[in-house]
Formats: sequence, C-alpha cells, structure tokens
Amino acid sequence: MSKRPTGTLLDDERLLELRETDETAASELAIDVTPVAEHMGASSGDHIDWGLDRYEDQTMLVISGIAETATADAPYPRQLRDEEGAIVAPVPDLLVRAAPPEGLGLDLETYDDDRPLLFDAITTAETIGLVPVRYDDGQPYRPEPLPGVADESDPVAEGTIEREARGDPTPRPETMDAPIDPVVFDDVMADVGNDVPASDVIGILEAIERHELVGEDAHAAGRPPLSVDDRAVVLLPADAWPEQLAPELEAAGIDVNADALEAAREVHERQAAQLIDEADADEYRTVRSEYDYDVAVSDERDTAEWNVSEPGTVDRDGT
Repeated sequence: MSKRPTGTLLDDERLLELRETDETAASELAIDVTPVAEHMGASSGDHIDWGLDRYEDQTMLVISGIAETATADAPYPRQLRDEEGAIVAPVPDLLVRAAPPEGLGLDLETYDDDRPLLFDAITTAETIGLVPVRYDDGQPYRPEPLPGVADESDPVAEGTIEREARGDPTPRPETMDAPIDPVVFDDVMADVGNDVPASDVIGILEAIERHELVGEDAHAAGRPPLSVDDRAVVLLPADAWPEQLAPELEAAGIDVNADALEAAREVHERQAAQLIDEADADEYRTVRSEYDYDVAVSDERDTAEWNVSEPGTVDRDGT
C-alpha cells in the first residue's frame, strides 16, 4: 500500500473478531468490522479489496473500498456483508493460511470460532489496517505451524501470492480445496469464456467439498462410487446439480449463480470422464449412460466408509 496506516481507532473493549462465515463460498472466515464501518463510510454490499503490510513486527491485513467496476483488477476483491446485524468483511482464505509475512499463518481446519482472534484497527484516509493482537481468551497471537509443511511455509500459497503481486487477480485452480485437476478446470473455463467469473466457480467447487455435499447419502443407491487415484467418482440422481446440490449450497449460505453452478457441474463431468478413462472402467461409463445419472468427484478421504468399487466391479444394471 502507498501509505502505512497510523492512528489506532479502537480500545481493548472494541477489538474486531475473526469469525466464521457461510455467506460466501470464497472465504471461510470474516472480520467483524462493525465498529469501524462508520469511519470507513462503509455498509453491507460495498466492494473492498484486501492487501498486506507490516506494522512494527506484525503482518497487517489492509482493506480499502473499491468501485464495483474495479473488482476484476483487484487481487482479493470481496463484498462487505450483513450477518446477524453485524457488518463483516470476508477474508481471503489464502491470506488466512499463508505463513507470515504473506499471511496470518492460521490453520483453517482447527480455527476455533469460540476463541476468535482479535484485531486492532488503524487507519489513514485511504485504508484500514487490521493488526492481529490476541485471542479472546487472552492468549497472544502467534502464527500456527501449518500441518505437514516444513518451516511453517506454504509453497502453493506463496506462489499464488507472487502471481497476484504481478497483477493476476484470478484465484488459481491449483490452490483450490477441491478434487479437481487444474488443467480440467482451465479447459472448462476456456470454453465458458468471460461470462462466468472463475472465482465464483472455484467457490462452488470448494464449498461442495467443505460442506461434504457429495458424501454417503449423495450417491445413488446400488451404484457405489468408483475409486480412482485417491478420488471417487460418484453417481448422483439425474439433475442432482440444480435440484439437490444447489439448494444444499444455498442452505449453507452460499450464493449460487446458475451459470457458475453449470460451469462447476461441467468441471466435475470432465474430471469424472477423465478418471473413468484412466481406470478403463467402461462398464461404469455404460451404467451411467443407460441410467442417466449425474456425476460428481469427491476426495476419497470423505468416502472411507463407503462401499467403494474398483474398476471392473459394477454390473450393467448398476448393482
């Protein structure tokens, strides 16, 4: 940012909470900015962009208001949202989990919403800086080690941040938490064109996995998933995407755009077809075609207790 925010806005009684949000598929956590919304001249629905700076020895999140027309060029565009009467700013997952100085270094899987991280807010005329201070129980903030990653680094996150610093504002498929190959995603989006934002499609793909919508109760009875390459190809009832998954996403608080949902469906279609080809499971392809099933792909860790078939074990009648 061009200026380092200076001048504390809050006292200890008004620190801002990092809380869970289900209002957007693009972010798992959001900061309650209600106490500073008036200072920002901000309200629900306003567009913002996120950035990073340093405040003393701390990584500082920075938000600034932007015009809606500028969102396509912003590295981390989001919208302020009204949740239970509070104005919240969804924080990009990448900035939450990346190790400092590229982020907060928090583990999204273990973050405790009942023990929120609290932020102080400081400002210039242009921006609001959010400095992590302590947790609600009084424990000082320290970045948490990222599980399974040496030296508390996240190479994928760091690579994405480097790309975005060069001016590429599009969330990259290689960083998304969904069982989809980046090349498959890119191929679909190339066919879709610019009418559907990639971030909307990624948000739906991640939300399906995060909320475990393609699980034991989702696959069609008598047609077990096909296990391929640590993933499972799941048969769903016909039109399950618009009639089943879309309502479940909306019930989870995800805003589902019909075009983005159709693009996400096509991503799963092509990924499933590729996995079926890799497994040489012609009989599975035949069953799906004859019985007009929809299809989805799931990470197999979510199917550990399923009756998962290997190639060659599904009969033509699907049993």
